[in-house]
Amino acid sequence: MAKVKKNKRSFIIVLFAVVLCACFAISLFSLVRDIDSIKKDISAVELATAEQEAANAALRDKINNGNTDEYVESIARDKLGYVMPGERVYYDVSVND
Repeated sequence: MAKVKKNKRSFIIVLFAVVLCACFAISLFSLVRDIDSIKKDISAVELATAEQEAANAALRDKINNGNTDEYVESIARDKLGYVMPGERVYYDVSVND
């Protein structure tokens, strides 16, 4: 009878250990999946940060060089359509298909 109780106890202990290991394994896999997802999010944020820093540098360059005559002339020509006095502008309206 003592042997049966000992076998029953050892079976319960082994079963508990197996269930506990299974819980740990499931938890571990869940954490690994979460870590991978967070790493992807970090990569996306780093890429967006790099793109924004490049855009900021371009804007900073425009601000620093915005007072030059060449820049003002290029804005007047490209954005406002102005021309120099006596200058003729020809537009190519032919369609190249």
